[in-house]
Amino acid sequence: MIADKQYEEVTIVEVHEVPAGGWSIKRSDGWEFYVPAGSPVEPKAGMTARFYGRRIGYVVRGLQLNGTTVFYRTEAEDEKYQREQQFGATAEEWLRRWDAGDSVWSVEMGRLGPGYEQAIQITVAEILRHLLAEKYDHANWANEDGWKKDLAQIEAACFKNKIVSDLGLSGAQWGAAMNVATTLYMRGPIAALGGEAVKDRLIRVSRRFPGASA
Repeated sequence: MIADKQYEEVTIVEVHEVPAGGWSIKRSDGWEFYVPAGSPVEPKAGMTARFYGRRIGYVVRGLQLNGTTVFYRTEAEDEKYQREQQFGATAEEWLRRWDAGDSVWSVEMGRLGPGYEQAIQITVAEILRHLLAEKYDHANWANEDGWKKDLAQIEAACFKNKIVSDLGLSGAQWGAAMNVATTLYMRGPIAALGGEAVKDRLIRVSRRFPGASA
């Protein structure tokens, strides 16, 4: 039993299957909600739906249908979940989203125009790809000699990467990209992008650079 008093109960008045899977349910107060295909119970008109959270206008943290739990997260679990959805739970997830062409959160580093910035963000992804593939022990980076040794290897590998070499990076662009990539690798996206220090420089970027057609 869920001991959480932050909920409201309504009656389901309409149910429609969604072509991609799951159901769209209409509540007795007129609002609609998506129930995923993995639900342990199929929603039906007349059922009682209990929604956990701060009511309309806030994220739904949990759902029960006639007493059966479809999903549930505490407030603390939901805060973590939302951050993972926003930034990616791991560096691997951040890179997977980038490779898929989805937009990802990053830090604005260039401030000299979109093309200049995009070159930095492309390089961030390629450096991160190398770091993850080689599984560097970043604990060694606290030691200057350890960092210099790994840095030489990182630079040698990434400058051989045609994606990076074709960009014609300046030293400032390379340094900016290295900063973001190593921070994502060491700390993960949530810690790297979710702090106060960078909140005013967060940007959405994508490998599918925005364009316009006549």
